[in-house]
Amino acid sequence: MRANFKSILQSAAVMPLAVSCLLLVTTSLFAQQSELEKKLNIEGFEQVHLMDQNDTVRIFFEKRSFRYPLHSMELAELQIKDLVQKPIVWIPLYHNRPMGAYRQGDYAFRPVRKNETEFFRQNNDLQQGYRFHFRLMPEFNVNFGYFSNPYRNKTNLILDTRFYLLPGVSLHTGILFPIRNTLDNQEMNIRPGPTMINWFGHTGNHFFSFTAGTFLSARYGFDFQYRFAPLNRNLSFGIESTYTGYYFWPSTGLYSEELNELTLIGDIEWRLPMLPMISARLSAGRFLYGDKGLRVDLIRQWGTVDISFFAAVTTAGENAGFQFIIPLFPGKILRTRKIELRTSEEFPWEYGFNNEEIVATRYRLSIPRLSEVVRQYNDRLWISRRSLKIPATAD
Repeated sequence: MRANFKSILQSAAVMPLAVSCLLLVTTSLFAQQSELEKKLNIEGFEQVHLMDQNDTVRIFFEKRSFRYPLHSMELAELQIKDLVQKPIVWIPLYHNRPMGAYRQGDYAFRPVRKNETEFFRQNNDLQQGYRFHFRLMPEFNVNFGYFSNPYRNKTNLILDTRFYLLPGVSLHTGILFPIRNTLDNQEMNIRPGPTMINWFGHTGNHFFSFTAGTFLSARYGFDFQYRFAPLNRNLSFGIESTYTGYYFWPSTGLYSEELNELTLIGDIEWRLPMLPMISARLSAGRFLYGDKGLRVDLIRQWGTVDISFFAAVTTAGENAGFQFIIPLFPGKILRTRKIELRTSEEFPWEYGFNNEEIVATRYRLSIPRLSEVVRQYNDRLWISRRSLKIPATAD
């Protein structure tokens, strides 16, 4: 009995010390998390959440000013290399949805696990986790070679923003400022920019996007996209369907015609195994304005820059040309804890050499198409990108 009593006394004496050590470790961990989150927040990261389990730290984040997630992860590692001693698993978000888990070092992909999804759901903060982003994006259309006016162009500047309403659900809206128009007879009036509700989600390798509102290319209506895209495989395929009508917004008020244009396009894309920075894509179906036929794209990716060449044969004729997608200088213009003003993370521009007919055309949404999004998260691309050893830079 005396021995047991002595043991109890020893345990009672040790307990405050154990509690103190536990509090010290916990306080140190919280301070480390706070410092880590602060550093990443300064660099423009949002929704930063740390899941510290066993011998790994899982870091959730969203970085809207980079279209290429590998750059985001490399930049984050530079900022926190002295704060985290454990191996890191990065879990990037796109439109408030975890895209996948990428291992530090080789950035190999694996799907997000159930416990990680539950952790993010419990810590997700739509109100405080995001800044108000204001983005400057040009809209540029040009036509070369017209006899009476060899260089015709229509140039606008759009100031837009995005509000997250629910996980994966957002409102995109803005103001359009006309700069020059020698291409058509549209007025040079300041008017609302593309305004749309967008839902983005995925289950495993199946990605979905649904959008309703006003788009670029003077179209409004509904856009649905589906894509099967394993993010560690070379093959992906998808289908998109739209139901749209024509609209424009002169100084006298909104003018629109009824929904009358149905498109239905299927495609298959193959990333070349020996040259994973190059993808070949075959699209077929009914394009804009009832144009039916085939289009082939050859796409070369350089991280934030994509350059592609295309050729098309349809009922409207034949066409060939190129497209590039680039980030715009200078990137960040102003950043505080709650507001960020920046140039667009991507500016896509396509030119076809057939100036007379509209061949194999899609309208633009003012947000990336699903195929362009999932292409950036494929870890096969990152294998080739890492071999170039191009350092990430702050924006």
